[in-house]
Amino acid sequence: MKEKVIIMAAGMGKRLLAMNNGRPKCLIPTGKETLISRMVRLLHQRGVNDITVITGYKSHLIRQDLKETVRYFDNPFYQVTNSIASLWLARELLTEDIVLMNADLFLEEEILDVALSQTKDVVMLSDSTRIETADFRFGVDGDRILKTGNKLTNDETDCEYVGVVRIDANFIRQFKKRLEYLLSKGDFNNWWEGVLYSFIEEGIDIFHTDIKGTFWTEVDNRTDYQRLTSWLSKKYSNQNQGENVTDILSIAKQEYREMIHE
Repeated sequence: MKEKVIIMAAGMGKRLLAMNNGRPKCLIPTGKETLISRMVRLLHQRGVNDITVITGYKSHLIRQDLKETVRYFDNPFYQVTNSIASLWLARELLTEDIVLMNADLFLEEEILDVALSQTKDVVMLSDSTRIETADFRFGVDGDRILKTGNKLTNDETDCEYVGVVRIDANFIRQFKKRLEYLLSKGDFNNWWEGVLYSFIEEGIDIFHTDIKGTFWTEVDNRTDYQRLTSWLSKKYSNQNQGENVTDILSIAKQEYREMIHE
């Protein structure tokens, strides 16, 4: 598959630093893999080999985890910029069909299949089952996104943004031009998704597709981490037929700590 993927992994993840021993949050263990190494493995299994990871905070640990399985760009200004600046540093890659995603995601495998199969100009993945607990919210009309923000009320919210976007080659030049424009105006502290939200504000169609019924979570705080470990516990319980799930997860975390200190 010729699809490119860029994974945003420059941030510190301050709310999880203590729990994750000061490592980037994309290195949180999910069994015997980290969040980001699992994502890269799943992409490789789908024939996606053109993968770029944009690092910043403790980039050497991410490189140690992924080794030479991906391409790297580094954002040396990660402490004073947001992900829009990270993407700008890799703007030379914005030339064809591309999937952009955040590194702190755990997704069931079929969600990647949904993302890679999209054909519209821009499609942002969403989940209509997450309203009351939604973080970044969408108000939609059919498959068009009309409103965005983390301040939307539950009545205004139709779904939660998942953290994955596919941009078609037909739109990528327009996207890149807007990215460069926003940075030229000093908009260094925006998210990379802010480029797309600026189009929505102008009435330009940005689409979404609903992945309801599948499991996903960002891992940005302790509540997110508890959601993930709860899901993994159920999965391990089914696979191991009643073994002590807490022990399984503890062993996996210990194996990961030993791995990164080798």
